[in-house]
Amino acid sequence: MKINTFFAAALLLCACSQVKTDLDKYGLNCKAEEITLQSDTLEFPYTVRFNSDGQVLQVETMNFDLSPRYTETYSYDSRGRLVQISGVNSDSEDEARYEYEYDGKFIRECRMYGMNNQEVHRWVHTNDGRHIVRTEYYNEGEFTYATAKTFKGNTYKEVSTNPDGEQLGTADVTFLTEEKPRSIKSDNLEIEISYNEKGLPTMSRGTLLNSIGEMEWASNLEQYPCRYYNYEYDERGNWISRAESVHPDSTAYSVLHRIIRYQK
Repeated sequence: MKINTFFAAALLLCACSQVKTDLDKYGLNCKAEEITLQSDTLEFPYTVRFNSDGQVLQVETMNFDLSPRYTETYSYDSRGRLVQISGVNSDSEDEARYEYEYDGKFIRECRMYGMNNQEVHRWVHTNDGRHIVRTEYYNEGEFTYATAKTFKGNTYKEVSTNPDGEQLGTADVTFLTEEKPRSIKSDNLEIEISYNEKGLPTMSRGTLLNSIGEMEWASNLEQYPCRYYNYEYDERGNWISRAESVHPDSTAYSVLHRIIRYQK
């Protein structure tokens, strides 16, 4: 994610706050063994492998020439909860590691360690039994900011504060699910996203969305604030082609293709 706001960052952190499969994240309506994304522009190609429960086991990201770039390996506990993501670069060097601790089904704490095995980032969550309602962020062990959310139906208001409790900003968020925002509005940010009946994004305003729906930024968003996404599907109803354009009827400037291998 490349949007530099506390609100969007905390929103995406909710995506892994409970135990669940990764099917919806990858736009799947059934379990698969493997997805390979073919791309030569904008997004690096990758292959993601799943376990029998529909959770990610490994993501191998390639350069555009298909040489190795980065590999992430996912580990789970006996309850199916994600406990670690380990990342290595193309030279097989450890580059980043995420570790997760839980409060029941919710992530209580996430720590990210760098190449020297020192903690770089830490997120500490508080839940009310239904939602993550507070997140504290620490950079290299130093408390940097906190966000608090107040939920009402499919909306919430988020307030960010500095370590002294002084307000940094607010945001109003409406969502399809907590992982899929419909709108994010704050003093310096206004994002709108539309979805089809499959839960796939069809339009985004103020942001780009990559192949798994993560928000990204582009220098031409001011000139072309909207992106439109059109899909082709396989016989099981999962998308295998996504065309991206700046107008509803304009020629696509980027087309992603997926090869899906299903579990037997």
